[in-house]
Amino acid sequence: MLIFSGIYENAEKNPNKICMIFRNTAVTYGELINYIDERTIFLVGKYTKGEKVIIKNTNPVNTIINLLACSRAGLISVPVNAKLSSLKINKITQKVNKCCIIDDKFTFYSIGEKGDFIFPHIEDSYIFLGALSSGTTGHNKVIWRDHRSWTSAFRYQSEVFNISYKDVLFLTGSLSYTANLNSSMHILNEGGSIVFSKSIYPKTWIREIEQNNITSIFMVPAHYRILLKELKTNLSNVNSLLSAGDKIDAETVDLLKEKFPNAHIYEYYGASELGHVAYMDFRKNDKVDSVGKAFPKVKFWIEDNLIWAESPYIAPDFRPKASVGDIGRIDNEGNLYVLGRENNTINKGGVKILPYNIEKVLDNHPEISKSVVFGVRHPVKGEEIYAVILSKSNSLTIKDIKEYCKKNLEPYLQPKKIKIVRDLKLNSSGKIDKAGLFNSL
Repeated sequence: MLIFSGIYENAEKNPNKICMIFRNTAVTYGELINYIDERTIFLVGKYTKGEKVIIKNTNPVNTIINLLACSRAGLISVPVNAKLSSLKINKITQKVNKCCIIDDKFTFYSIGEKGDFIFPHIEDSYIFLGALSSGTTGHNKVIWRDHRSWTSAFRYQSEVFNISYKDVLFLTGSLSYTANLNSSMHILNEGGSIVFSKSIYPKTWIREIEQNNITSIFMVPAHYRILLKELKTNLSNVNSLLSAGDKIDAETVDLLKEKFPNAHIYEYYGASELGHVAYMDFRKNDKVDSVGKAFPKVKFWIEDNLIWAESPYIAPDFRPKASVGDIGRIDNEGNLYVLGRENNTINKGGVKILPYNIEKVLDNHPEISKSVVFGVRHPVKGEEIYAVILSKSNSLTIKDIKEYCKKNLEPYLQPKKIKIVRDLKLNSSGKIDKAGLFNSL
């Protein structure tokens, strides 16, 4: 199955159904495939199959249309955040050897009707996407994706996450974030609809969710926490909540259960290289610290403390099995626990320390919303432990946290330096900007 196959089937069945909404613009399935076809014809006449295109649109609807047109033309899309600096764009350009940049100034010239135009033959083994992943270094790497590594998961995403053609999905953040893009492609192939948020403000999100009769939401945990701070009433129309990108905390899960009483609440663990690996259904599984059980067709195991996976969803360059360096464990019931990234391990005087174990204790403090723990170079010990704390109140002090650490952490696990912040800056994927936090210490 190709990344656009289901979309064309849906357009034939229900051409007048709205598939995407952004601001005051609504696009039907019939209009979507016409846009794709027109732009495909232009691209085929101008570029060679297999060439790489950077897509940098501010309007997510255009991003989707352009990516699908490129994939139908046999080109490889690399979506980037429209707000990315020229310096970063240049670095990405050097990596991917692009043939062009499709941005808001790019013009698709009409070259007449489709007529007898023969669209290129595309195999599901062809690369259609270069997914940008920053990992833990802050430097972009590109993961090349073929059609089948995404489309083979769509059926199971629908089954596992309780999503169907009847759903209206709400998305926040850039489509350069692979999980957002994947959610978009899945719902369009399923035959549902997407509402792209027009704002970064949670009050606007709430209005959009209510006005558009949203039934499904995908957000990273940080966005759910922001949403819950503003949400005063229960939203009973939503039947599916999905999270990824970072481990969601128990307090946020409990609030989601309260504010979305009829919603299944899920998260999945995966990576740009691996695709879906594990998933958690918080209505059925009480092991909140885990990321759940194996996603359908996935086998995972622990080797030298690292999580390894084998599945049809792994990117071509990493097959048949791969690890992204996450440290983990598996319990007797088959639940997977992610304990941190191997290259984030703190080496304090020869003792290897996982930030996860310290963060877990800190996050149990009633006045701490979220903690981020780092290892910082030390001339004698190798590394020392630093912690950045997002406080729930203005009354929490560093002295309070140190006293709490003395009571709840072994001496060698207690942070040497603690910084309290009012907010945790997010990167373009909606994840906590750990590299930026590190640089601010």
